[in-house]
Amino acid sequence: MIKKIQIKIAVMLLLILASSCVSDEGNYNYTDINTLNVTGIDNEYTVYTGESFKISPNLNPTKDDGTDPNRYTFEWVALKGTRTVIGTTKDFDAAIKLSPGQYKIYYLITDKVTGVTWQTEFLITDKVTGVTKKQDYFTLNVVSAIYEGWLVVGDVDGKARLDMVSIIPNGTTRVITDVLDAAGSALKLSGKAVDVECFGSALATSTAYGIYVTSTETGTARLEPDSFAWTQSQNIAYESVGGAFDTNFGVDFMKSAGPAENIIYSKGNVYSYIKVQQVRYGLPNNILDTETKPFYAAPFIAENQGYGGPPVLFDKDLRRFVRMNVVKGNCSIMPPVVGSPTVLDWNNTNCDLVFMTTSAYNSYENFAVLRNITTGKFHLLRFNKAFAQTYYKEILNAPDFDKATKFAVSPDSGYLFYAVGGKLYEYDNGTQSAKLMLDKGSEEITYLDCNARANKLYNKKLIVGSYNGSVGKLELFTVPPVNGDLVLDYSYSGLCKIVDVAYRAR
Repeated sequence: MIKKIQIKIAVMLLLILASSCVSDEGNYNYTDINTLNVTGIDNEYTVYTGESFKISPNLNPTKDDGTDPNRYTFEWVALKGTRTVIGTTKDFDAAIKLSPGQYKIYYLITDKVTGVTWQTEFLITDKVTGVTKKQDYFTLNVVSAIYEGWLVVGDVDGKARLDMVSIIPNGTTRVITDVLDAAGSALKLSGKAVDVECFGSALATSTAYGIYVTSTETGTARLEPDSFAWTQSQNIAYESVGGAFDTNFGVDFMKSAGPAENIIYSKGNVYSYIKVQQVRYGLPNNILDTETKPFYAAPFIAENQGYGGPPVLFDKDLRRFVRMNVVKGNCSIMPPVVGSPTVLDWNNTNCDLVFMTTSAYNSYENFAVLRNITTGKFHLLRFNKAFAQTYYKEILNAPDFDKATKFAVSPDSGYLFYAVGGKLYEYDNGTQSAKLMLDKGSEEITYLDCNARANKLYNKKLIVGSYNGSVGKLELFTVPPVNGDLVLDYSYSGLCKIVDVAYRAR
């Protein structure tokens, strides 16, 4: 009997509880919180690295009177393996400093009043099936803006900067100032600009393309060729044998006679790297095989096609030409010749070397400008890769030649160009006279060269870098025959004060 009474009481309690629940229905007050319905963002974008990119979303809040401008916090998050916050403002308006690739971008908004974080959703339609679905990210395709083009190192307010005239595969050309920052590179140049070089097969351990940039305090750093990424171990010091260089070792300039045949010059010393022989930078090569003391090399190298013809240096101490043996890591004297008014004695020049280069002219001839220390007169010497002298005469009828600061040789005509302040002259060694080709007035010509390692569209152009006191300009000219006027083909402004130029080829 007691058991039955207990069961009845339990049933009654359940009924009472159920009744009270039913009777409470509708007695609670529910309040809608602020919600966001974000619009103004597409589901996919494409942008170049370093390019300014802007999105201005509309939040469309349901419970916000707009009196608190700081009510929300924002995060733009890029996801591609790792999570990277690329923005913290309502609108995204910044340069994209992500490596090339495809990213998922999440737009997160936190309402500080409610504490709720909203993750923006996007409607995505499958083009094949026609089905539309929601997705909590949009796609950002980051395309390399540093694929190919001119790398320009120079100074801005006395500090080094690397700029780029980027040539996109579709033919678009863009000037990117401070390309290291635009690409998100870890390399920060310090000191003044010195050199930039590009050439193939930079390392003995791989076929890596070599992009090297040098400033006085940073030293010489090798950039990852596609992203411009950098770590300390990419400095050229780590390409030497047994720590021969200090970690911030810097070159004055670099030469490359061919793939994986590189020669560097630094403060009177010359070092070589030959991949096929596994010869790495080590002891200075500026020492004769018959002597024990290195000589001070003048700051010029005629690479002379490397294996095709030994590179040529100039002993500044004894004023003599010498030829390098890059495999043995030393030099030897030049083949003896008898000096005359038309032949220079290699081993007793009585001259200072003013300029020397290897040109593609006449199946790769070497050009050297010398100043006789007794007479003060200038002479032009040309010789081939077998060291046969093809031309040696005094330079005549060349205005202000003694004031020239920059030189270049046209690979088509063999004309010698020289710059004095803002004036550019073309010297014809056939007529032994110079012609004024450009007069930039108060501007200064800071760079002059022809770049054989550029692609076929540019490798015979005369490259002129100038500075007007605030910005630099890079111009490329066609050099016509018979002393014709220069033809301007390309002009790029807004650059640094140009110190050196290289072509990032593909």
